[in-house]
Amino acid sequence: MRPTHRPLFLLKSFARFVPAVTRSGMVSAEGGPRAALALAPNLARYWFTTAREVEQGAAAVPDRIALIDDTGVLTYRQLRDDSRRLAQWLLTVKDERGLDELRIGVMARNGRGIILPLAAKGYAGAHIFLLNIGSSTEQLAGIFAENDIDVLFVDDEFADRVPATPGLTVVRAHENGGAGLSIREVVGRRDVDRQLPRWPKHGNLVLMSSGTTGIPKGIVRPEPRLPFVVAGYLQAIPWRAGDTVQLTASIFHTWGWSALQVALATRSTIVTQRIFDAEACFTQIEKYRCDGLISSPIFFKQMLDIDESYDTSSLRYLASAGNAVTPSLLRRTTERFGPILANVYGSTELALAAAASPEQMQADPTTVGTVPPGTVLKLYDDHGREVGVGETGRIFLHNETALRSYTNPDTEMVEIDGLIEMGDLGYFDADGHLHVQSRSDDMIIVGGENVHPQSVVEVLEDMPGVGEVYAHGVDDADTFKRIAVWVVRSADITAEGVREWVGSHLADHSVPRDVHFVDALPRNAVGKVVPRFLPGLGQKN
Repeated sequence: MRPTHRPLFLLKSFARFVPAVTRSGMVSAEGGPRAALALAPNLARYWFTTAREVEQGAAAVPDRIALIDDTGVLTYRQLRDDSRRLAQWLLTVKDERGLDELRIGVMARNGRGIILPLAAKGYAGAHIFLLNIGSSTEQLAGIFAENDIDVLFVDDEFADRVPATPGLTVVRAHENGGAGLSIREVVGRRDVDRQLPRWPKHGNLVLMSSGTTGIPKGIVRPEPRLPFVVAGYLQAIPWRAGDTVQLTASIFHTWGWSALQVALATRSTIVTQRIFDAEACFTQIEKYRCDGLISSPIFFKQMLDIDESYDTSSLRYLASAGNAVTPSLLRRTTERFGPILANVYGSTELALAAAASPEQMQADPTTVGTVPPGTVLKLYDDHGREVGVGETGRIFLHNETALRSYTNPDTEMVEIDGLIEMGDLGYFDADGHLHVQSRSDDMIIVGGENVHPQSVVEVLEDMPGVGEVYAHGVDDADTFKRIAVWVVRSADITAEGVREWVGSHLADHSVPRDVHFVDALPRNAVGKVVPRFLPGLGQKN
């Protein structure tokens, strides 16, 4: 890692971060004196929270469109007013129950159903839990029991999963004919006259893990005081004030939540849809002349499979996170959209770890970029010793939005020198760029040789007839471990053809023992493959 002058970096990034910067990069009087006067008090009261960005956006550009979602359109003024009214209602609930603190849960797709509670959390000084929309009834029961949630905002289609829980008030985040109180009804009320705290407490932001088994882990994160992480995104993504961005990345996940913060901080117009549809996404980009598309590899792949011609000439950048960007995906996005794909690497626990600009991605498709100022990232071997340039090590880091703890104190958190383990393996090249090879528990040893399943995926993505592919280690009687792959075919190919293709590109120990052809890869709500649902995992054909 090369040292960066943090104050200078912040000043340069802040020039693009504040709403006074126009598309041309010149300083303007946008918002006027009133917005300038509101800047310092809003920072002091709300830090860099969703409430702060909504409040400052209303002061600076009240009539600019903040959100276009499935329900309609909200300006920055309307978004602030609705968020305040929701916060006032939440405080009346707190008062009526005599609660010392308020704990809010949200189980909603992208749109005002999750954005309004996030902003109201900051105004009211509550704790907020962003629940994975794939959570089952049993998992929700465990979450409620473990975290004492008082109010749950939930989309109608998930309401039947919510277990009967004493003391839990349920509010519909998105309505589709269900019964009960809705956000629309709450923010439409004018009879709630509860004063908002001038100096609200800054409760925890808790993101839940995917929770493929058992109760999902609750990751307790602090609200940022300084915009180091946001500025890190802006260092890699050419995001300007007043942009229009299509936000596909799920807001209940770290990447989507982070992108929401950047979008509001730059006073952008956010265009989103609750359920991803590739053609609808293209239509929104064309209709609203979007400057950026904030998404994940699985959704980019679906868009690239659309044959129809759409006008995407307005796009200046694509931003991806959540899964690895393979060389094949980078090549395809470049052919379709131009050399504008930036990549962000992070995790639910630790947010931003590194970011690669479009220029860095084009120069080296295997990099995840540079570590931003405000983040300390080091690589250690299995004995806790820091490794050198070019050597593979376990990735550890810390920054201002790194998890404080887990909601369950029994959940293990691995630390070295105050840095927290991400669970990935990687190395730094001579230029200080980080390369991620695999999950720490994914790497296998075959006949004494290290094999990273991701390397097999990257090779097979270029094979004609392979639509999607996933690789994983499986037990083997002779070598202890071998690679297995699961392939969704786009043309007629054979298992032997798959093995021959890998063998012609990688060493023999990377050739898959098992080749499973499946109709689809089982994915969770954010597009990640869920291995336990793969047929034959751990079994030999």
